Amino acid sequence: MIYDGAMKLSCPNCGATYDVPENAIGPSGRKIRCRACDTSWFEPARVAVPPPLAPAPPPVSPAPAATPPWASGIAETTEEPPVRRKRGPWLLLALVVLVVILGSIAATVLMGPQQVASRLGIGERHVPLGIAITREPDWRMIAGGSQLFAVSGRVWNPTNVEQPVPDIRAELRNAQGKTVYAWTITRPVPRLAPGAAVSFEGAAVDVPPSSSNVSVTFAGTGADR
Repeated sequence: MIYDGAMKLSCPNCGATYDVPENAIGPSGRKIRCRACDTSWFEPARVAVPPPLAPAPPPVSPAPAATPPWASGIAETTEEPPVRRKRGPWLLLALVVLVVILGSIAATVLMGPQQVASRLGIGERHVPLGIAITREPDWRMIAGGSQLFAVSGRVWNPTNVEQPVPDIRAELRNAQGKTVYAWTITRPVPRLAPGAAVSFEGAAVDVPPSSSNVSVTFAGTGADR
């Protein structure tokens, strides 16, 4: 086709039209994309014919590399390179949470849920085990002139299922019932079978002389024996 002025482009899909200079397509044609419906098509080169008796038009300078203002409605189809997202602190946070969860599960399996709760300080709990002092507490003098206070007792499981054994807390009180000294005795066994019993012993050095009685409990329960 032959055109004698500004050329009009029409989208073959939606019919949208664009008025562009006659040198917009170029001698080899150009791929066009409709800004209205995003349809792409190839527009062939067009030959412009000057009006009769008019002088020949001056040479057309090459089109600038930048997209001219009149081409805001059309653009060459290009593919943008994929954007690589930087890994933020979320990955590190997820790994920390995963390690904490796995550590909690492992501690629960090895020590039992009640023992874990006790070590984490999550309130008092009921322990279905029996505990008692089985022998009169013993005061002894040891090397260096220090005084050793020893207590021994027994833990038993009256239930018909295996139970975890918590650590044992020993407390010394004065005549008014006020606690003047306390320490923790490591549990003799981690778990106790149904109907089974186990003995324990604990000692402390240089306890206050005002101590008049001793009691033992399971750590975190507050139930005296």
